[in-house]
Amino acid sequence: MSQTTAWLEALDGTNAVAATFRYSLHGIPREGHAADSARVAFEDADPVRTPPSYPHRKSFEGRLWLASTRQHVLFESFWERAFLANLDRTQSAERVASQPMWIDWSATGRSHAPDFFVRRTDGTALLVDVHTKDDTDADDEAKFELTRRLSGALGWDYLVVDELPGATQQNLRFLLRYREPQWLDGVDIDALPTSGAMSFRAFLGLLTGAVRGPRGAAYALLWHDRAQFDLARPLTMTTAITFDGEQ
Repeated sequence: MSQTTAWLEALDGTNAVAATFRYSLHGIPREGHAADSARVAFEDADPVRTPPSYPHRKSFEGRLWLASTRQHVLFESFWERAFLANLDRTQSAERVASQPMWIDWSATGRSHAPDFFVRRTDGTALLVDVHTKDDTDADDEAKFELTRRLSGALGWDYLVVDELPGATQQNLRFLLRYREPQWLDGVDIDALPTSGAMSFRAFLGLLTGAVRGPRGAAYALLWHDRAQFDLARPLTMTTAITFDGEQ
């Protein structure tokens, strides 16, 4: 039996909803039972913890401006920044909070502070942890499993981001600079194909009317998902660009 299996078996029969939320709204500390907190506006919560600062720290932190929600959101790693960038790209979020709460399970002696709480544009909620597979141990997996069960009971979705395949992170970081609408000035979006595929080089040929140049317009269309490509592969002139009529 693996250590991970042993941890998860130890959780069998554990009431994941028997937990307490500790959080802060507009600077006012609060605490409540998890079952009574499903309607709390955690998307407006203050961070419950701040990243430690010390010399030669290997992780990377900062705040990313989300154009879709018009807010700066705290991140603690390149991976977290990539998650936020992709969230911004999909324009599916109405509001995002970083480090929104502490969850305490007294029966197990465990506490966990998820990385993000996302209020989607359709009103649904998403709780997120960003944690690489290589850095995830059995204790982490037990906390994630408790969080998944709790989220399901509260009607929230739960996502653990544990991998960013290939060039995903680099592509998102590059495309970020093309999210402003000015890049699409002069582009007739309605004239774009609604299906099929072509090379990135051929795609540029469709955008000669772009005021700020076809290349910038192409990157902006990829950012806004008006045209698609494989995020996990490096973006080159021969990259296959596809079109989805639903976009």
